[in-house]
Amino acid sequence: MTGMHRHSTSCPAPASKATPGTARTAVIVALAGIAVAGTALASTAIAAPQSPGAGTTPAGQSVRFLVKGDWGTGSSAQAAITKRMCASHAARPASFILTTGDNFYSPDGTATRATFDRPEACLLATGLPWRATWGNHDIGGTSTATRLGSPKRWYSFAQGPLRVIVLDGNQPSSSAQLAFLKSTLEKAKEPVRVVSIHQPPYTAGLHAPSTTQQRLMVPLFRKHGVSLVLSGHNHSYERIVNGGITYIVSGGGGAQVYPCVRLPAGLAKCTPEYNFLEVDATPAAIAVRAVRRDGSTLESVSVPVRTAAGT
Repeated sequence: MTGMHRHSTSCPAPASKATPGTARTAVIVALAGIAVAGTALASTAIAAPQSPGAGTTPAGQSVRFLVKGDWGTGSSAQAAITKRMCASHAARPASFILTTGDNFYSPDGTATRATFDRPEACLLATGLPWRATWGNHDIGGTSTATRLGSPKRWYSFAQGPLRVIVLDGNQPSSSAQLAFLKSTLEKAKEPVRVVSIHQPPYTAGLHAPSTTQQRLMVPLFRKHGVSLVLSGHNHSYERIVNGGITYIVSGGGGAQVYPCVRLPAGLAKCTPEYNFLEVDATPAAIAVRAVRRDGSTLESVSVPVRTAAGT
């Protein structure tokens, strides 16, 4: 079935990375009123090797997990998102927490009481395992390895029908990483294949998409049945469908949100809002619910599970 960048080394506040004022305003004005997938666009909401501790859910059952990115700032927004994640887990237990990177800011890559222990207390109390992606801010310290348990910059794990491949978008042209990606996808037996990488291959957000990933990784995603690619880096919620694959940016975990400034092919939704994801994967489909910090639904979608070419 067919389903429904160059990286930057810093991720500063929007003013330092944005298109110069006149041009950026023109881009946002141009977006307003344009329809994507039957929905009007607006400047504030564009619609349209194995990890330790992998789960043992039998194949054929669903796997539920939570996702957030660009979060470890110590902000009130981080605390609000975490509170909602804890409530979600209490209502319907998740198996793990997947991050899309930029886990710790100020200082980069280092967890502190203000950015981790206090705001994440309720999640830490659940005992849920973390499955963390390395963002550009995370390489400045070691806490993604020591506190979140992800010592490798790229790795994969399986749970029930799900295979998750976590990649390092800071090194998109690494021959070792590309060999790992190809080998892992070729050997994967799980029908549901999800990739997490901090810098997005496709995006409507402030930071440009990774053309290196488009050239070197995306063909492997398409060939080997990847259904969903999760990213952060742009502090927003986005959904793009390109080449049969769904690309979702969930970078609204606590850091200042970024605007939507471009119109990539396949754009279905982009909105600069704080958010996290609830993901339920079965062999037939992946249900994704994006949740705002007030607990309301930002978007709910069903992502069909793709099959590898020739199977």
